[in-house]
Amino acid sequence: MSIRTKLTLAMGSLIVVIMLCLLAVTRIQFYILRDFAYAQDRPRFLALEQEFERFYRGNGRSWEKVETADFPQAAFFPEMLLKTEEGVEVLKGTVPVNGMYNDSFPLILEEDGRRIGILFVMNERQTRIYELKEMWYDILPNILKVSLGVTFLAALIIIFFLTRRLTRPIRRILNGINAIERGEPDGKLPIARRDEFGAIALALHRMNENWSRAEASRKQLLSDVAHELRTPLMIIQGELELVLETNRPMTERKASSLLDEVLRLSRLVHDVLDLSKLEAGRTDLKKSEESLASLAGQLIEKTRYLAEDKAISVTLEEPAAEVRVQVDKARLLQALYNLLANAIHYTEGEGSVRLTIGTEYREDKRGTFASLALADTGIGIAAEELPHIFDRFYRADASRTRSGTSGGTGLGLAIANQNVRLHGGWIEAESEPGRGSCFTVYLPLEELRGSLG
Repeated sequence: MSIRTKLTLAMGSLIVVIMLCLLAVTRIQFYILRDFAYAQDRPRFLALEQEFERFYRGNGRSWEKVETADFPQAAFFPEMLLKTEEGVEVLKGTVPVNGMYNDSFPLILEEDGRRIGILFVMNERQTRIYELKEMWYDILPNILKVSLGVTFLAALIIIFFLTRRLTRPIRRILNGINAIERGEPDGKLPIARRDEFGAIALALHRMNENWSRAEASRKQLLSDVAHELRTPLMIIQGELELVLETNRPMTERKASSLLDEVLRLSRLVHDVLDLSKLEAGRTDLKKSEESLASLAGQLIEKTRYLAEDKAISVTLEEPAAEVRVQVDKARLLQALYNLLANAIHYTEGEGSVRLTIGTEYREDKRGTFASLALADTGIGIAAEELPHIFDRFYRADASRTRSGTSGGTGLGLAIANQNVRLHGGWIEAESEPGRGSCFTVYLPLEELRGSLG
């Protein structure tokens, strides 16, 4: 059922209810006027009631010949009807019996607590009210026909323009949704409106943007994974085809080279799955209170072979007060390992990497955070590359492109960033080409059970 039909039915129902209420109010008003007339002339009503009761007692407890009896107060009542056990007797007037039952004022006649009859009477004012009521009900059908016709016509005109105004943004929203479904831009959505339709359109617009970003990210991930898989697979394929074509046994060197490529593929698949879980929020943290200095010491020990291979000095600067945080040790170590391994990889031989632990109050975050900075003397990163270094498979300039010996998957920084964000922290990067880079990990201190120091 369309909105226009629903509004028409609702308006029609409302009009009918209003008309019924008008009829009910009119009827109640007539009864109020009748009772008001009784209240103004109440002594005569009571006097007439007493006259009839005296007649009954004086007539041997009978209503015989009541129609010819003389009642002084009857002169003030042009309409009189008596209802007794013997039947109904019209004493005076021209109002029908049903009219007297419905619109006259009933007087209950009693003797010794026993009802002996009901006298229905109308004084002159009540009679005029009855005549006015009958005249009103005579012309009411025509009034209702005209008023209902005019009202319905006006309602239809109002509904037409109202539904046209209401359905225009709905149609635009539907057109925008259809455009989104077809993969087209959602520019037809009325996001500029300042009402509920605008709020719906804006929500759809944001949902489409999020979906578009997710879809673009999915396609980019597939493209990047395919690109990363192609090189090692081509190397493995080429080496195996060469062995088959020449019928020569595979040398240990070639087998070792193929194993390196297989391990590289294994790391890539593992990293992709790990990053997907982190981005989807399907990773549960097993937090414990840890010392940042202790974690940094373990980190340096884990990367010692990488640093010694390139004669790079890795040092740790600890604060005077011990800094402890609530973290998932394995996850945080994974993030820090990726950062430190990356720093060592892009630092020339005999360079240095310095780890600095501290706490810092951040005005923008309105809180104090633990910090661990990793500063190297490597080749650095260009300013235009910094916003993208945590993107999956992002490649900077040629000087930072992974070499054949690096064994990197291009996901290390993305995984590190997601792990830190999972802890409620973030990573900031500063760099100057030719002089080195500094990655600072910030972690919240709110959940710390102990004190600093």
